[in-house]
Amino acid sequence: MAPRDCVTWMNAVIAAFQVALFQVTIVENLMSKPEQPSAGAHAAFCIVWAYRFAEDGTATPIAAEEAHELASDGRGWTWVHIALADARSRKWLADLAPISNVARSFMLDADEHLRLDIIGREFLGIVPDLQRDFTQPSEDIARLRFVMTDQVLVTARRKPLNAVELARGSIAQGRRFPAAMDLLDGIIDHFADAIGNLAETLGDQLDLIETRLFGPDLGDEAQQIARYRFQAVRIHRQLGQMRTLFHRLELRANSAAPGIAVAIGALAQKLDALDHEIGSVYERARFLQEEVGAKSTAIANRRLLTLSVLTACILPPTLVTGFFGMNTKDLPFQQTDAGTWFAFGLAVLAGVFSYAVLRRMRAL
Repeated sequence: MAPRDCVTWMNAVIAAFQVALFQVTIVENLMSKPEQPSAGAHAAFCIVWAYRFAEDGTATPIAAEEAHELASDGRGWTWVHIALADARSRKWLADLAPISNVARSFMLDADEHLRLDIIGREFLGIVPDLQRDFTQPSEDIARLRFVMTDQVLVTARRKPLNAVELARGSIAQGRRFPAAMDLLDGIIDHFADAIGNLAETLGDQLDLIETRLFGPDLGDEAQQIARYRFQAVRIHRQLGQMRTLFHRLELRANSAAPGIAVAIGALAQKLDALDHEIGSVYERARFLQEEVGAKSTAIANRRLLTLSVLTACILPPTLVTGFFGMNTKDLPFQQTDAGTWFAFGLAVLAGVFSYAVLRRMRAL
């Protein structure tokens, strides 16, 4: 065989081997199936974060798919925070959440009314919180749902909440929560602080408006006070409902759950003080609104008086000019030199006489 034929034959063999190897690789890839995440892992994507708390209160972040497994191991407790806006939250709550069926139904319910209740060994409720815009709390109020047991605290929200984010930040800074009730107390504390800051801001704005009321005129004070009063009323309504719920629950907790009765009583006292502060802001806004209304009425009356005086002073001269404007015979000063000036003088005298009469009657 010639050398050239040998090289050609070897090249053909190598090419055939490469083609066969490529085909075997394709078949293996088609026959092998990639590992699919479990249904639980898909459902756990609705979890915003999860923490595992040791008995001393130190927190450790845990993977979302492990939250339901660690919640019932008997050591410490677990906090799971989920996003209800995610459709997968319904599946996680229905299949994986370590809570009772009653609590699952409660968490999936669309009702947004404030609620606090103790069912068996579970403490569940709906409480208000301020929405969070990026890094700052807004003035809009949203809802936080929670279910708490001895070993797990499941919280849920539809929009980012300020108090919950601050509680998570305190965990990152090393704050310890030995029990789930301690964390829930901390969340409500952050909400109370935010409401207190908002009440202080409203008070400062009312101070500025009160200072401007000493001026001669008014600007947009009425609209500002109305807006601040509306904010105070809205917050006062939320706090009033929370106070009532906590006081009612305190009476039940003394017999049903003595372990959380003290914490509930402390929260009720905080809400009482906060509601009193917001109520003071509301009453002050109402008083300033009445002051603005009275000043507006006084300014309108003063302007109306000025207009009335001008009308009274102008009417007699108008009568004089109307008399001399008649196209009839024997009008005075028709043939008199400077007759126009005489008629003008009569009009001026009529106006001065009217002004003098009003002054004598103390109408001015």
